[in-house]
Amino acid sequence: MLEKLDTVGWGGLTHAFGTAEEIPAFITALRAEDPQMRGDARDELWSSLLHEGRRYEADVYTVPFLADLAADPTTFDRAAIVDLLAALAIGSDHPYLVTGFPIERLRPSPDAVDESWHLLYSEWSGRAPGAPPGEADELRVYDAVRAELPRMLTLLDDTDGAVIEAAAYLLAWFPEAARDTVGPLLAVAGQRGWRRDLRVTALLAAGLAARGPVPESAVIASLAHDDDEEVRWAAAVAWTLTAGATVPEEPRGVLRARAGGGIGPEEPVLAPWGLGRAEWSVRLLEHLGDPAAADSRAALVRAEATKRHLGPWVERLGEAFYLAFGDDERTASLRYADLTPAQRWLVDHLVRHPDALIAEPDEVTELLRWYGLPDSHPALTAYAAAAA
Repeated sequence: MLEKLDTVGWGGLTHAFGTAEEIPAFITALRAEDPQMRGDARDELWSSLLHEGRRYEADVYTVPFLADLAADPTTFDRAAIVDLLAALAIGSDHPYLVTGFPIERLRPSPDAVDESWHLLYSEWSGRAPGAPPGEADELRVYDAVRAELPRMLTLLDDTDGAVIEAAAYLLAWFPEAARDTVGPLLAVAGQRGWRRDLRVTALLAAGLAARGPVPESAVIASLAHDDDEEVRWAAAVAWTLTAGATVPEEPRGVLRARAGGGIGPEEPVLAPWGLGRAEWSVRLLEHLGDPAAADSRAALVRAEATKRHLGPWVERLGEAFYLAFGDDERTASLRYADLTPAQRWLVDHLVRHPDALIAEPDEVTELLRWYGLPDSHPALTAYAAAAA
């Protein structure tokens, strides 16, 4: 399996911190008996091959060996290795959770790869134009992982639930292989005796991989009537991802209901996805241009800002501000009249609660400044009143 490690000229390859001579040792350590040694090796591979979201030329040569390990049932921690492969393929999943991975935009021509990656990266990161985050290496690594999909697909039949879930998540990002992957993913989703998280992840992955009508669309619609509430929600997401603007009222209603419920203490953990169900529902409604989207985001922000917390004000407000304004610092202020319903509600909430700025003046003031809002209660009150 790892016999060919020494045939690669690692010393002539680079990663985030220089040449890649140590990569074979880290790969080999993934089979160590000692879990600490395995964990350290994974950490080294993550930091070297995927530093700050960039990929490097050594990554392409590492992928087949990681796939070898993931496919071997005697390997320890195989789910973590599959997770690393998924991260090497796309970086963060955050930009693609309502669109699927837009690989078609990254293949206009071999000469345009760098420019296309940078365009996509700039759109979701908000960073100014400059050098692409990883030049052409991203597409090369993506295609190296894509070449391993036949082996990753067999992991859906594994006996280890964590491996099945990790494989399903990885398959979500390869729409060019949807003809081969959507059916098996939906087969996992349809296993009513299986763990909820496996079924949910398989459904979400099928929708993201398909990104449009597929022969299995009727299967997705049928799972919207499953006995499990979370599976029904995942089916609504997958249905929306495959039907787009033509999605009927039934799945839209499921998304609105989940969005309006907010992020409560009983919100099930949605691993391995980096987004909760309520926020994902809102983002999908916004992507559709659904008339209820703005009110749904306002309800999400309201639920987050008013739920009971034992911690300080800034903790309960921090997530609400992120949900209302995003996470980028504002360089210019907005007029109150130009705020979204969610943003206006949050400003009004602070006007009604001057104790937030009295109890934690420095922390809340810093939060307001970050988002370009007046940083005192009198100024915030005047700001809101000016639109009356």
